[in-house]
Amino acid sequence: MKKRSGKSGQRKERAIMIASSVLVLSALTITGVYVRNGKDEEQDGGYTIDFSSLEESGSSEIVAEDIPVTDSDLDYDPASTEVDSSTVKNNYGRAGESADPFDEKAEAIRLKEASSELIVNEGQTKDGMDEATEAMVELPLEDEVTEADSDAVAAQIQPELTFSEADSLIMPFAGNILINYSADKSVYFPTLQQYKCNPALVLEATLGEDVKAAAAGMVSRIYDDPMTGHTVVMNLGNGYELTYGQLQEVIVSEGTYVAEGEIFAQIAEPTRYYAVEGSNLYLKLTKDGVPVNPVA
Repeated sequence: MKKRSGKSGQRKERAIMIASSVLVLSALTITGVYVRNGKDEEQDGGYTIDFSSLEESGSSEIVAEDIPVTDSDLDYDPASTEVDSSTVKNNYGRAGESADPFDEKAEAIRLKEASSELIVNEGQTKDGMDEATEAMVELPLEDEVTEADSDAVAAQIQPELTFSEADSLIMPFAGNILINYSADKSVYFPTLQQYKCNPALVLEATLGEDVKAAAAGMVSRIYDDPMTGHTVVMNLGNGYELTYGQLQEVIVSEGTYVAEGEIFAQIAEPTRYYAVEGSNLYLKLTKDGVPVNPVA
């Protein structure tokens, strides 16, 4: 009887151990499945595939559930890519400005360097370059512009001065002649109360009246004179010069090109030499320094 009871106890112990092992394995299996499912959810970022819809429809297409996406799910901030956003930064790091990688000065330098490689011999045309590109290469950079370059450009813009004996002057304004030109005989000057030769025209004018250039010319001198007041001398070309006196509000300077008919000054108060005559324009034409009749 004792032997049977001993065997029965051993069987019970074995049964208990087997049951315990099954319970432990079941628990571990359930825990592993739960952890794996949790990791899968983290990896798919909330996007899941509904396989049941495939089975029901019989379609081979994969249908994803429509799950809204928030800004936190994105790897970038959409606002940073908006054109008008203040957070946009250009290549220079300034916020709120569009990036402009094109640098005109750098491009001009690049073209100059490129053009030097295209020149075969000095004086030859640059092969492979159109006229516009070649002209752009020849232009000096802003830092290289000198006073000589400016004078050269100005000389190309203004026309050549070619006044001659056959040319005539236009009237600077509509006005009567107060004292006519007279180089060979004397005429009367009311303010001076005397007769003398007059190398110029004295034209009646109104204070503040605009004065137009009687011919195209280059301003060679601007000075003040006791008799003619504020005076402007223009070079007309071929030795001809035109002197304008009794001026104010002169808007040109020495070296300025003035086209025919262009307003460049106004009539001023007369000097004491013309107090009786009143406001006037002193207009004198010379050829190589010798007075010439302006209306001949």
